[in-house]
Amino acid sequence: MKKTPKVPQQTFQFKVAQIQGKKVIELLSRDYYQHFLNTQCKIGEVGSMFLTFKKPTRSENQLRYYWTILGLMANELGYKSEDLHEWIMIMCFGTKKITVNGITKEVRKSISNKARMSISECITLIDFTLEKCAELNIVVPSKESLGYTSN
Repeated sequence: MKKTPKVPQQTFQFKVAQIQGKKVIELLSRDYYQHFLNTQCKIGEVGSMFLTFKKPTRSENQLRYYWTILGLMANELGYKSEDLHEWIMIMCFGTKKITVNGITKEVRKSISNKARMSISECITLIDFTLEKCAELNIVVPSKESLGYTSN
């Protein structure tokens, strides 16, 4: 039986913007979109696009892959994954000051509501963490080789 080739597909977050008085789609994950085009598409291919206004959130696979990367870092650097998570979140997304009853503390910025991180935020977080691993010469296998599929 002949095997049907897998059709590449991916979700990209966007917002509606206005340019010269016209509404346009502005991609929020341009690097991820470009990577998809570079690795999954051929010049001249025709595809279709489906748009929805449901805010896409990170997948369980993305979250597990992120924590796997943190585990590799933790083993290499001698820290707990949870501590590295805090460090990565601060380094990637920054901090803010909160004052309660006259006491000011700097805390990490919250980037998600009820643990529902957007796809573009999750991709930014994973890419940042992979960059830190590369800077530290920590080898991270591809997500596919670890069994995490793209979704």
